[in-house]
Amino acid sequence: YADRGWCFCEASWAALVKSSWMVLDLGKDSGEGAVEWGDLRDACTQGRRAPVLPSALEKELEHKHFTNGKDDRPAVAELYAAGFKARFGAAEVLRYAGLGWGDDEAKAVAAVLAAGAAPKLRELSLGSNSIGDEG
Repeated sequence: YADRGWCFCEASWAALVKSSWMVLDLGKDSGEGAVEWGDLRDACTQGRRAPVLPSALEKELEHKHFTNGKDDRPAVAELYAAGFKARFGAAEVLRYAGLGWGDDEAKAVAAVLAAGAAPKLRELSLGSNSIGDEG
């Protein structure tokens, strides 16, 4: 799934500006026993990728599979760039708390913000992650 270009891009879109608890990977649930909402949320939010600039995603798309890569790869890159610009351009709050992120994800978010992608941003939440001095 993650190696397929369209699926990869759709997952990347979904995670751009959604609050940390609003994008769940239910495949991470063990399915054993009764599960409380908080436990499910905590298990299924871990490992979400950080948002990346369109130029970085375009490079990643070079290693993804498409049925018709010649036509689909540039189209997907353009669609991601347009969605990225629209979503980050309107974002006032970004909540990426408790996602199990480290320094690499913090650097990715910093690159997005340094590029001026979120001009209306007034609140950024990165708490309850494992970001160190490098991030």
